[in-house]
Amino acid sequence: MDDMKEALARLNLKAVSAHIGLDLVEAKIPYMAEIGAKLIIVPSAPFNTKAEAEELAADLTRLGKIAKPYGIKIGYHNHTDEFFLDEGRYLYDWLIDAADPEVTAFQVDCGWCSAAGVDPVQFIQSHAGRIASVHVKENNAVVGCNKPRSRHDPVPPFHFERDENGKPIFPPEFLEMKKERDKLNAPTGEGIVDWKAVKAAADSQWDGEVLYIVEREASYNDPEDRPACLAADLQWLRSNL
Repeated sequence: MDDMKEALARLNLKAVSAHIGLDLVEAKIPYMAEIGAKLIIVPSAPFNTKAEAEELAADLTRLGKIAKPYGIKIGYHNHTDEFFLDEGRYLYDWLIDAADPEVTAFQVDCGWCSAAGVDPVQFIQSHAGRIASVHVKENNAVVGCNKPRSRHDPVPPFHFERDENGKPIFPPEFLEMKKERDKLNAPTGEGIVDWKAVKAAADSQWDGEVLYIVEREASYNDPEDRPACLAADLQWLRSNL
């Protein structure tokens, strides 16, 4: 704890938010409060129907009530599959609407949202007052979405063995999937996301400061240099937003 506080102070940084797995959130709430965070986002969790979205919403609400005395809200981060339709609505719609707005707030990853074929501006506007954070990640194509795994399915989509050093050994099908997804990365401002419209929509609906997280899952230059890509992303955002 003290080491983290010292590191943040030395680098003049604030720990305002973090991605934490659903099963770890409750234990991490006091720690996150101690270092100053106001938002904990679950980065991914399986659910594939309206009913399962409501189950996950109940989990987020329960955790949000625990986090409320610490001044923290609990939320969720989308990929593409949260935009799978059930009963005529996106799974992410069902999740947000079923979670208690007093103790939860959500994050829209505009790169994955647009890759699913959904306009992030319209999606943010459709959940006014619920979107506290935006992932700024440029995307250059629509790939759609698949029906995600059920939260009651005990078998994960990928099983990673580990080498003698404890590092995961990625199976070929996972590496191929990642290779195709990495191709979606593009320089910020040169893809299919209208970032000015995103910022206008997000800022107008949230009563406070929206958190904008610049994310770069893969490089778009050769040779691969993600720090250089991130620096270029940040420069574009400062110049244009």
